Amino acid sequence: MKDGKIIVARLWPTFGGNIPTVIPVICGMDPQKYETIGIYLTKTSDIPNMLEQNGKKIFFVTRKQKLPIFPLSFFRLAKILKEQQVDILHCHHHRATYQGVIAGLLARVPVIISHVHGMGRTRNLSRKIQNYFLFPHVDKIFAVGQATRDDIVKFNPSVDPKKVVNIGNSIDFKYFSTGNNNRQAFREKYNIPQDAFLFATAGRLAPTKGQMYLIEAFAKIRKQIPNAKLFFAGNGQLKEDLEKKAAELGCADSVYLPGRIENMPEFYNSIDCFLLPSVAEGLPRTLIEAMAAGVLSIASNVGGIPEILNNGKYGILTPPENADVLAKAMLDAFNMPAEKKNEMTKSARESVKTNYDYPVMIKRIENYYDELIAGAK
Repeated sequence: MKDGKIIVARLWPTFGGNIPTVIPVICGMDPQKYETIGIYLTKTSDIPNMLEQNGKKIFFVTRKQKLPIFPLSFFRLAKILKEQQVDILHCHHHRATYQGVIAGLLARVPVIISHVHGMGRTRNLSRKIQNYFLFPHVDKIFAVGQATRDDIVKFNPSVDPKKVVNIGNSIDFKYFSTGNNNRQAFREKYNIPQDAFLFATAGRLAPTKGQMYLIEAFAKIRKQIPNAKLFFAGNGQLKEDLEKKAAELGCADSVYLPGRIENMPEFYNSIDCFLLPSVAEGLPRTLIEAMAAGVLSIASNVGGIPEILNNGKYGILTPPENADVLAKAMLDAFNMPAEKKNEMTKSARESVKTNYDYPVMIKRIENYYDELIAGAK
C-alpha cells in the first residue's frame, strides 16, 4: 500500500482507443481506499486517454505497436509494478494475463486477477497449456457472465472452480433509462415513417452476430406487418453482404444500414423491438442497454443471453441460426398485448438496475478486492 491506499493496476494488451464503459467503473472506486493506475503493453492510437483525463496515472511497456523481444517486456512491466507499489494487478484479456502473471511474480505483486471478457477463450491447445501454467498464480478469475464462467471451468480442468467467479457486466442505467430523447426527430433523420413498427439491432456487422438470419426473418414477416422496418446500428465487414441480401429478398426499401449511431439512448427510444440474433455471445451490453431503455427484446439462446433474459422472463429467446423461428418471434412481439409487453419490459428494466448498473459493479469489484487483499496479508 501507498499512503494508506490499495494500489490497483488495470493492465490491457494495448491502447487502441478508449473503452467508455470501463472509465466510470474505474473512476467510481472509493478514492479514499483505492488508487487505480492504467498500464498498456503497447500503443496503437494517439487519441487522448480518458483515464489520464480523469486524473489517473497511465503507463506503457512500450509506446510502439509491438512488444520488445523476450524477456525485456516482462522486466519493463515488473519495473512499473514495483515502482508504483502495486497491490492488485487486474489483467484484461489473455495477453495481458500472460505478461502480467510473469511480471507480477517478478515484482512480487500480492494479488493477480485475470479478467475474461467472452466465450471460447481457452479452447485451443496452446491456450490451454498456457493457462495450465498461468492460472495457478492467479488469485481470482473474473468472468463476464455465468456462461463465460462455466466455459472457463469446462476447458481448463486444472483450475479450481472456486477461483472463477461471475463478475457480470455493467452499463449506465440512468443514461439509457431516462427516455427523454426525441423519437420523432430520430425517425425523421433516417426517413423512417413515424407509424412504422421498427425492428432493430445494434453492434458490429459480423457473421457471429447472426444478422443474415435477421434479414431472412424480416423478409418472411413483411406481408403480415406491411409497416415493418428493420434498422442496423453499427459498422462492420458484413455491411455490403447485408445490403445485397436485402436486395435479393426484395426488402431493401425497408432495411436501414446507416452505420455508427452516436446517440444510443435516442436509438433505443425510437425503436419498437430490439433483436440480437447472435450465433455466439458473452454477456452483451447492447441487450442490457435495450432492456434499460424499456424496449421489448428478442435474442438468441446462446452464451450469457439466457442469464440476462432470465430464461425468457424478460424477453423472447430463440435458437440461433434459425430464420423461421426468429420470424415467428418477431410476429409474436408485434402482436403481444400491451399489458404483457409492459409487464415484461418493466421486469427487464428492474433487473438491469438491480444487477447491471455501474454502482452495482463497482461495489462487486470492491468486495473482491477487499477479500483478496485480506487473504494476501
